[in-house]
Amino acid sequence: MTDDRGVLRAPLRGGRRGFMADLFLRMLWRRAPLIDRGLGLIYDLERDITWLKDANYAATIGRTPDGQLSWGDAMAWVASLEYCGIAGWRLPTALDPGESVPYVGQDCRRGELGHLFQAASRMPRDSIVAENFSSWSIYWTSTEASATEVFGFKLSGLEQGLLEKDLGLPTGNLVLAWPVHDGDVYALLDPT
Repeated sequence: MTDDRGVLRAPLRGGRRGFMADLFLRMLWRRAPLIDRGLGLIYDLERDITWLKDANYAATIGRTPDGQLSWGDAMAWVASLEYCGIAGWRLPTALDPGESVPYVGQDCRRGELGHLFQAASRMPRDSIVAENFSSWSIYWTSTEASATEVFGFKLSGLEQGLLEKDLGLPTGNLVLAWPVHDGDVYALLDPT
């Protein structure tokens, strides 16, 4: 369909869009995928999940000196975590919505951690800055591959792959837990 100037116009679901509809759609398209909620929280608008801004909170609060945890300890720690009065934290999943098998390999933009970094790459530089972030870290996910293996996410190369659950923690890279919570927890914060 073209207008009287010969400009191609695509109707929205069979109807004509007006100026306000076009403006609204442009605003939605340009909306930032990540929102810094303050108080150490980052909200992922596209996945409807909230991340702690501190990528190594276990070290920050002294859970371990360097934040490194085994997978079992990481699962237990995030399940018992209460941050700003909010419980219900978990490890991120390695799956994309609707997938039953995680992507394995480099330049992973899938799973919750892959999506976080893909979304951050679309943001203006320094608009969302994680704290205690090291590009050489590996992060546990909650997604089990077998009784002995779980998926992990290595920031260097954005690589998702398998880790032994009971590994003697590697010396070259810290294996950390980055808590995430379903929904936008900002509304749950106690203002007192």
